[in-house]
Amino acid sequence: MSRWAAFAAGLSVFVARPAGAQMMMPPQPPTIAVSARGEVQVAPDRARVQVGVETQAKTPGLASQENNRKQTAILAAIRALGVPAAQIQTLNYSVMPMQRYDEKLRRVVIDGYTVSNIVQVETERMELAGPIIDAGLSNGANRVAGLDFFTKNRTKAQDEALAMAVASARRQAEVAAKAAGGQVAELIELAINDFERPEPRPMMAMARAEMAEAPTPTPLAEGTTTVAVSVQTRWKFVKQP
Repeated sequence: MSRWAAFAAGLSVFVARPAGAQMMMPPQPPTIAVSARGEVQVAPDRARVQVGVETQAKTPGLASQENNRKQTAILAAIRALGVPAAQIQTLNYSVMPMQRYDEKLRRVVIDGYTVSNIVQVETERMELAGPIIDAGLSNGANRVAGLDFFTKNRTKAQDEALAMAVASARRQAEVAAKAAGGQVAELIELAINDFERPEPRPMMAMARAEMAEAPTPTPLAEGTTTVAVSVQTRWKFVKQP
């Protein structure tokens, strides 16, 4: 027998070992998988307002000039409320053609241009949210793009929500284990999802109608903010004797 044949024969014998010699994996213990969510209500201490101006004209230059004039007045009125310049930020500025399809010409034509300028104001003075909107609308703003009440320091609320989520998961696991004739032994796996941040409460675009009498201040109620976290857990299940 050649050296190669002897090697091949030996390899064949090594691979084809008897079934009884295979390594047996120990059975995995039964588990209970539970998902849970914890929520904490906190009072917001910050307000974020987005106000803007949208102007239209035959040329982008004319639309931009009109927009700049109104936005300058809006910014001055907001700063007059005591809002520092550092808390006022341009969020979006765009110039878009106003297009339509002309049936007679059988092509797209441009009737003019729209310029949009939106600024975002963030303040810890919650009582200024309404006056900021009023200052914008009274000086040419025709868009209120967003209003958001939120909490700057969320760490404590997040910790409480996480503890509530884990406690809820364990409680559900214990109820399920008891119903199945056993009990929960210990936690095997815990996955914490990203903390869920509340979405800003949008406000539809609005325009201020000219009135002979003084305008009524915009009433706002900040309510509470929900801080939430969800977890996925897996618990060892032990059958009662």
